Amino acid sequence: MIEDKKMPLTEHLVELRSRLIKMTICIVAASIVCYIFRFQILEFVQAPIKKSMKNEPLRYFSLMEPFLVHIKVSVYAGLFFSIPVILYQMWMFVAPGLLEKERKYVLPFIIMGSLFFLLGAGLCYLVILPYGTEFFLSFDPTLQSTINIASYISFYISMTLVFGFVFQLPLIMVVLSRIGFVTSQGLAKKRRHAIVIIFIVAAILTPPDPVSQTCMAIPLVIMYELSIYLTRIFGRKIPETKSAALERRT
Repeated sequence: MIEDKKMPLTEHLVELRSRLIKMTICIVAASIVCYIFRFQILEFVQAPIKKSMKNEPLRYFSLMEPFLVHIKVSVYAGLFFSIPVILYQMWMFVAPGLLEKERKYVLPFIIMGSLFFLLGAGLCYLVILPYGTEFFLSFDPTLQSTINIASYISFYISMTLVFGFVFQLPLIMVVLSRIGFVTSQGLAKKRRHAIVIIFIVAAILTPPDPVSQTCMAIPLVIMYELSIYLTRIFGRKIPETKSAALERRT
């Protein structure tokens, strides 16, 4: 239950602990369910690299590796399906510090957060991973590849999580705008700098080929523009004089 009264630090820590426990329980429960379908999930995860490997199987190099891979895939899938609950618990933790009219955004926050994460992970799965694996496997045709299943799964998980969380940029900017850290005017003013940073980040996070980098950078630029639009609509309204002073300081 959300209360309007101020909470001491100890109660905030207790509330944080409660929210983390609930998120953990949800992830564990979802992971157990996903473990039942681990073979289907593993087949889905391997799809982006199968074409590049000409349907050759991935290999394992230690006795426990297949078991650990199935556990890792199940936990990752459990985390993926728990995103709405995680976003809900995060929102409920910060909700006591918001005004009553601001709390009505909880459902749009959960829906949009889940949708943006799905868009980011989907872009990675459908575009970045196929192009990336094709680039790396064809980098030196004189060498023969023997891909370790554990290393590929780690690569897959890290890439999809990065893309999923990077696509949370609009929601993060809206939250920062609601608490007064950023403004839509400030984001628009720094658009050129942001685009340069986005292309640098895309070059770091993706394989070193222009197609993958562009495929990541363009959606991020769109996310940044969407952040400006959303903060203009949902951001905290501040007086013009105060806004101008804030812009001068930034």
